[in-house]
Amino acid sequence: MHQFIMGLDVGYGNTKAVYSTESGVEHNLVLPSVAHEILDLQHYRDMSATGKTDQTLITVEDRHFVVGPSASVFGRTLHDNYILTPQYHALVAGALHSAFEELGDATEEVDSMVVGLPVYAFSRLKDQLREQMLKPFVVPLPAALRSRFGGESLTVRIKSVRVMPQPVGSVTDWRSRATAQIDAQDIVTVCDPGYKTFDWFSMRGSVVVPELSGAFDGGGSELLKDVSVAITRQHPNALLDIQSIEEGMERKTMMMVGIGRIEFEPFRPIIGKGARVIVRRMADMLQRAQQEKKSRIDHLVLAGGGATYFEAAVREVFTGFALTVLPRPVLSNARGFWLLAARALATAKQSA
Repeated sequence: MHQFIMGLDVGYGNTKAVYSTESGVEHNLVLPSVAHEILDLQHYRDMSATGKTDQTLITVEDRHFVVGPSASVFGRTLHDNYILTPQYHALVAGALHSAFEELGDATEEVDSMVVGLPVYAFSRLKDQLREQMLKPFVVPLPAALRSRFGGESLTVRIKSVRVMPQPVGSVTDWRSRATAQIDAQDIVTVCDPGYKTFDWFSMRGSVVVPELSGAFDGGGSELLKDVSVAITRQHPNALLDIQSIEEGMERKTMMMVGIGRIEFEPFRPIIGKGARVIVRRMADMLQRAQQEKKSRIDHLVLAGGGATYFEAAVREVFTGFALTVLPRPVLSNARGFWLLAARALATAKQSA
């Protein structure tokens, strides 16, 4: 593999990556942001040997974690310094493993990578995250590649890393899709509801407009907690975690032993009500900032993993604004980061 670039968005809900090789064909993946520590290593190996798990074992500093689609049953980690944990390191290694598996090839060097941080944590943690990303990652090799590379894992180093506020990815993705000329002085505001936080971020050209940017705890997990409380009132014995609620909302129904069938559609208005409260709070903050700074918003964009929960509320609260909802919004930040990573690599080659 002569060239490998990746845009990586490790959110509280999901880890999203968009990546490509020298051929330039875009690939993507979405994995739960769960790196569960394994204490009984033999049990995992027994399960893996029988093909009964889709989880990949990642070793970080002599600790063992599993990453993969079914790891979501173990629950997410929701704290502000998550990027400094070995679990975060394991999620990055897991994303690289999944990318190698899909491509049928692997590399010891990532030529260019762009990663993101929530708006509220960007200034405080950007330097630490870059430092973390420049450390080597021990990435398990897919079984089909082990003989070619002579081992079960590969030590991968990232040659070039840029850290961005997460919504910059969505702004970049939106601009890449624009069919009409965008005025250089236009202000683009992205609403980026994630799993833990609701971020909004504004840019004029390539310059951040900080007074029209912000964040607070109020992502999709808050809405799912409201549903959990309502379900418990009706079914006191239904002890459902947030992950189960999320799956139930997607499937619309769930069978539970001792309780029977739980229909989730009647609880959907709770999602809408909670989303309106959060979006109105954000809109009030944005309105005050606009009035104080005598600024405007020219383009409103909705992105992020929680976009489906918040779209109706954003349309209702921001009546009169032309709203763009990015396609498959869960990947919007990663798509934009991938574009930025590709541009950074092209610029470096031209300068060499």
